[in-house]
Amino acid sequence: MMKPYKVVAKAIIFDQNRVLILRKSLQERLAKDSHGWDFPGGTLEPDESLMDGLSRELQEEVSLSVKVVAPAYIYDEVQEEKHMMIIKFACHQPSGEVMISEEHDSYHWFDLDSLHQASIPEWMKEEIRRAQRIYKEFQK
Repeated sequence: MMKPYKVVAKAIIFDQNRVLILRKSLQERLAKDSHGWDFPGGTLEPDESLMDGLSRELQEEVSLSVKVVAPAYIYDEVQEEKHMMIIKFACHQPSGEVMISEEHDSYHWFDLDSLHQASIPEWMKEEIRRAQRIYKEFQK
């Protein structure tokens, strides 16, 4: 039986020596039994291209536009009910003022030099480091 695809586009946004991370709302954390930290982005609509979906989701969740550098991380898992693909992009040059949606309680610009002390999950730190390497390579 064919499982439906769920394609998600996320942005790891760098601004100078900082990275943007969102805190999911309490309602979202409880509903999904989640650690609560998130990168901005979300699920693509069936008729949407990857970049259009990422752009729309960033406007909806944080009211920002960004320049996409390159894909930084791809998560692919065939789950019981769906085939999940999450593509995270290294991004920079955010424009606009951060205004979060109801899905999130707060946003935080974490300093990259003290990322090791941040109270976010280790897998997020590793994804940020990977995206940062791509971002730095782009700046050369």
